[in-house]
Amino acid sequence: MSIISLPFQYPGYLALQSGLKGDEPSGFVHNEVFLMSAREHYDRVAKKYSRMLTSGIGGQLKGREKDALMRLLSPKSGETILDAGCGSGFYADMIRKSGAQVLCIDISPAMIEVVRTLGLDAQVHDIQSLNLDMRFDKILCAGPLEFCKQPLKALQNMRRHVSEDGYIVLSVLNISMMGLAYWFYHVSHGVKITLYTLNGITNLLNQAGFDVEIVERPVSFLFAIRARPK
Repeated sequence: MSIISLPFQYPGYLALQSGLKGDEPSGFVHNEVFLMSAREHYDRVAKKYSRMLTSGIGGQLKGREKDALMRLLSPKSGETILDAGCGSGFYADMIRKSGAQVLCIDISPAMIEVVRTLGLDAQVHDIQSLNLDMRFDKILCAGPLEFCKQPLKALQNMRRHVSEDGYIVLSVLNISMMGLAYWFYHVSHGVKITLYTLNGITNLLNQAGFDVEIVERPVSFLFAIRARPK
């Protein structure tokens, strides 16, 4: 296991680790100390989250991510789509406008309340324990894997929820300067996140029963991936 030491001591976060840890595959970087759950963090920012996504330079970068993910997802009228980790409904609203039926799920109850104000069908679920007893034509998973302690389990759950002729579209942060900046932002708020190498996320998808079909890098710190069931 390799250790990437930080250039200074950040309280409680002295190193990033890449490699094997328990049942986690190689090819990712994670922080050891977990001070706050993703649910707690996003409950706190839910009411201002949409504004955070679309303002300033972050909004410009989000626009590039949006273009890539929506192109890969290509929602069509009559399709059923699961927005896994829907946040404040940024993507779900666009999916609905395509004529597809979208179900939004998120671990944050406060986020789900925001999404419901948009008139969208939304439920509180953790993708690491997801069991909806239904399948979807497509699944969008834009961002939540970074917050999963068990990303393989989350992907396996989504594999069970996508139709055999469907696919999953996901985005994950990679190990880059901007990725590390995002990592530090969440560290400063006491939240654990994971950064992925392309090899790491590809191996996870393969283990979960997916074949990677397309990989794009709309911005330097993000992989946008489409994968189909094996």
